[in-house]
Amino acid sequence: MAYKQNNFYRRWQQTRQAGRRGRWWAAAARMAPAAGTAVVCLALWAGLCGHTAALQADTARLEAWCADAETRDACTRSAADRAEAEALQADADLAAALRSRLARCPVLDRTVLERLESAGQTGIRVELRSYDAVSGALELEAVSEQVMDIPGYVRRLEQTGLFSAVDYTGYESVTGGYALRLSCVLAAPEGEAAE
Repeated sequence: MAYKQNNFYRRWQQTRQAGRRGRWWAAAARMAPAAGTAVVCLALWAGLCGHTAALQADTARLEAWCADAETRDACTRSAADRAEAEALQADADLAAALRSRLARCPVLDRTVLERLESAGQTGIRVELRSYDAVSGALELEAVSEQVMDIPGYVRRLEQTGLFSAVDYTGYESVTGGYALRLSCVLAAPEGEAAE
C-alpha cells in the first residue's frame, strides 16, 4: 500500500514561488514595451549624438580650411578668373552680335560691280559716283550710245536682286551718248533681313 505524503510546507513554498514567478513575469510583460521604447530612444539619442559629433568635426575642418591663407588666395584668384571669364564672354557675345549685324549689311564688292557692268551690255559704260556704307545707297552714272538702251538697263538693274530700290530722274545728252544718273540702295544679303 502506498502512503500519501502530505508536505504542506513544501506545497506552500512551491505555491509561493509560483506566485512570485507569475507576478515577476506579469510585471516584466507590463514593463517590456516601456523598456523597449527606452532602449530604442537611447539608441536614437546615441546615434544623433554621434552624427552631431561627426558634423561638428566636419565643420571644424571646413572652418580651418577656409581660414587657411593659401585657400583664401586661391578663392581670390578664382573670383578674379571668374570675373575675367565673364568679361571675355561678354566681349565674345558682343563680337558675335557685331558679326551678325555686319553680315546683314549690304556690301559693295567686286561681285556687285561686275553684276552692275554685266547688266549694262556692250553699249553702256557704268561709273560709280558715291557709296554710303551705312545706308547702302550708291550713286551711279551710266553712259549709253543709244537712247533706247537706257530703259532696258534700268529694268535689268531692278531684276538683278542687288537693290531694294532703283531710282532715276531721266537722262541727258552728253558727248558720246546719253548719261543717266541712278540712285540705288543695296539690298541686304540673301536670307538676311535688314534691320
